[in-house]
Amino acid sequence: MDAQAGMLARLFEHSMGLGEEWRVDDVWFESPESGDEELHIRVGRVPGRAVRCPECGARCGACDARERTWRHLDIWQFRTVVHCRVPRADCPEHGPRTVRMPWEVRPNSHFTALFEAQVLVMAMSGATVTGIARRVRESDSRIWAMLGRAVAEARAGADYSGVTRVGIDDTARARGQRYISVMADVDGRRVVAVTEGRDRGAPGRLCDQLEERGGDRSAISEVTRDMASSYSLGCADAMPGAAQTVDRFHVMQLPARALDRTRNAEAKSCEEKRRLLRGTKYVWLKRPENLTGRQAETRASLASEHLLTARACAMVEAVRAVYSCATREEAAAELDRAISWIMHSNVPLMKTAARTIRGEREGVLNWFSARSSNGFLEGMNSIIQSLKRASRGFRNVGYFTTMIFLRLGRLDFSARPASACATH
Repeated sequence: MDAQAGMLARLFEHSMGLGEEWRVDDVWFESPESGDEELHIRVGRVPGRAVRCPECGARCGACDARERTWRHLDIWQFRTVVHCRVPRADCPEHGPRTVRMPWEVRPNSHFTALFEAQVLVMAMSGATVTGIARRVRESDSRIWAMLGRAVAEARAGADYSGVTRVGIDDTARARGQRYISVMADVDGRRVVAVTEGRDRGAPGRLCDQLEERGGDRSAISEVTRDMASSYSLGCADAMPGAAQTVDRFHVMQLPARALDRTRNAEAKSCEEKRRLLRGTKYVWLKRPENLTGRQAETRASLASEHLLTARACAMVEAVRAVYSCATREEAAAELDRAISWIMHSNVPLMKTAARTIRGEREGVLNWFSARSSNGFLEGMNSIIQSLKRASRGFRNVGYFTTMIFLRLGRLDFSARPASACATH
C-alpha cells in the first residue's frame, strides 16, 4: 500500500476495533457499472495470531476460511464494503466454529456494527425506512430485516418485572386495515407488548408477552383502556385483580363524535340549517377557552337559534365538567346529572353516547381514585398516528410493530457489540 492507503488502513483499523488479531491489508476504489464509485477494505488475519472460539473464547488455530463481505458506514460519501476471509476456529472442546468478527453485531450479519448503529439512530429519530434505504443506498427489505432483528434482540433483554399499571389501546396499521392492540407501561412510559387484533383475547395475548420478559399479570393493579366491550371483557379475563380505568381521552371522544354527527345530520335536514351550520365544525368541537374571537361570537349567536347542535355542544361541556371535580364523590354526582340530562333530551346521537358512558360508570370514576395520568397514552397515540402518516401505512403488522418499539419501547440497545468510533 502507498502512504495514502496506509493512512486509510490505520483509520479503518481504529474505527472497526480490529485489535491485535486483525489488520487492514488493502484499500481500493471500484467503479461498478450499476452505480457510483465504491470504497473497498480488505481485512486479514495477522500471521501467527491465534483465533478465538466463539463458544468459549479459547485461543486456538484456524482450520479453514470462507470469503465474506459487509456493508460499512459510508466514508467520504463513498459506499464502503469490507472484505475478509473468515476462518473457523479449530476448538478442541467445541470443534470447528466460525470466528466472530470484531465489527459484527451477530453471526452472518450483512452489515457492520457501526452501519447498524447509524440506521438505528435514523429510525429512532423519525426517519421512514424508505427514506433511510434511499439515504444509505440499500434495499428497504434489508433495512426492515436489520431493524426487526435489532428490536427482537433488545426486547429479549428487556425486564418488565416492575410493571404494575398499564394502558391498552388499538390502532389500524393503515386506513381500513386490520387493527393491532398496544400495551404500555404507564409509569415507565414505554410500550411493552403489541399483538394483532382488538378482540376479547387481545389483553390476554399482551399479558403473555409481558410475562415472557419478567412481567406478572397478577401484579398489575390498574389497566387504563378505551370503552370497547372486547377490552372490558378481555381485561377482566386476563387481569381479574386489576382496577379498570376508562381513558379520559376516549370518554370525551365519544360525545364529541356524537356532537359532530349531530351537526352533520342537522345541516342536511333543511336549507336554513345548512346555511347556519356551514363551516362551523370546529366552532362546536373546540373547548370554549380555545375558540378564536370570531368563533366565540359565532357559537354565541347560534346558541339562540334552537339548534340540536348547540344543545349537543352544551352536553359535551357537561361531560367535560366531570373532570374538573376534586373527588370521586363529586365526580359521580356531576356525571349522573350530565347523563340524566342527556337521556331526557331529544338528541338521539348524544343519548347513544350517554348510554355507553353510563355502562362504563365505574371505569370512568376510577380515574378519580387513581388520578391516572393519560398524558403518555395520548402522546403514544399521536406518535403512532404520525408513524402511519409518514409511512402511508405499513405493508404488514411486523413492520408496524418494529417501528412502534423503536419509537416508543425505550429499548436498551447498549448491549449490542460496540466498535470504536471515528469521525468519517
